[in-house]
Amino acid sequence: MFQLTIRLTSCVLSLAITALAQCPPAGGYAPPVPGYEGPSNGGATPGAPTSPQPAGPSSPRPTTPAAPAPTKDTTTPRGPAANRPAGPRTGGRGMALSFERGATSKDRLRVRWVHPVPAERSATETSAAGPIPFQEAIQKMWDENDQRPLLVLRECSKCKDSDEAMLFRALDNERTLLLTRWFRTVRLPSHVAEAGHPFFNVFEGHGFEGGWPHFFLLAHPGAKPVTFTAAQTPSQLWKAMGEVIEQRYAKNVDKAIKEWQSLLETFDKVDARHRQLEDQLAEVRAEAGPDSARAKKLAEELKQNADERDAALAREKQVLDLGLLPMPRTVAAR
Repeated sequence: MFQLTIRLTSCVLSLAITALAQCPPAGGYAPPVPGYEGPSNGGATPGAPTSPQPAGPSSPRPTTPAAPAPTKDTTTPRGPAANRPAGPRTGGRGMALSFERGATSKDRLRVRWVHPVPAERSATETSAAGPIPFQEAIQKMWDENDQRPLLVLRECSKCKDSDEAMLFRALDNERTLLLTRWFRTVRLPSHVAEAGHPFFNVFEGHGFEGGWPHFFLLAHPGAKPVTFTAAQTPSQLWKAMGEVIEQRYAKNVDKAIKEWQSLLETFDKVDARHRQLEDQLAEVRAEAGPDSARAKKLAEELKQNADERDAALAREKQVLDLGLLPMPRTVAAR
């Protein structure tokens, strides 16, 4: 009887663990904005909960080796890398490179959001004082040391703490992310839509027809905003961003983007080579000593690698400088 009780308990626990493994993460997934599709789960369908069936007594059976668990496929690229040609890339000296961007490139492929804070109000003023007047609110979106055109985004409950409103699933978003570098990217909280919020007039003051956009571009304080609902196509967004950049910069952005993407490839190769050389040098120093000929040769190659990186960084600085034009002096009244 004691052995039967243990066997029944083990069976119930096994079924419970299987049911838990089939449950989706708590909260599930909600598409961030209209026009987006949720991420694919690879065709897997979560199983329905099952109730354990009573098991009758059974005679002991010889145990057999369990079948090996399926190996996770780590060779198929996901996301932006999936759009690149199949097969490994090779860098200098025939070294195989990963599809994934290196640390230097990843740092470039992110939005540098600014979160403006309104000036402190006097002791006699409260939030009931209402929002900041339109012209003052718009001016506060800029900084005296940063006069780039604006990209102003208001968060919603579905895209909070993410950049989903601007990005596109199953597409390479590198161009979008790189283009944001020529904008002052301002992020406002979802409750900016409340009438008492200090920056309420950043959106309300423009008198948008058909409701507030999810984000907008603004070349300068007196310009007409270019609006987006988050259901835009990549080409629509890129075209609008390029036109706003053209208003405020002296040089062509398309040429700069192409060269910058080429530099990202250079950064990837340099970063991968740097990691490989560091690993080889540590191994050689441990086996043959730091003064060995091989160790000295690897140390010299590391120095050359650093020089290549410095040269790429210097060229990147030149590429990014499109020549920001001064703000127009005339500001349209609201």
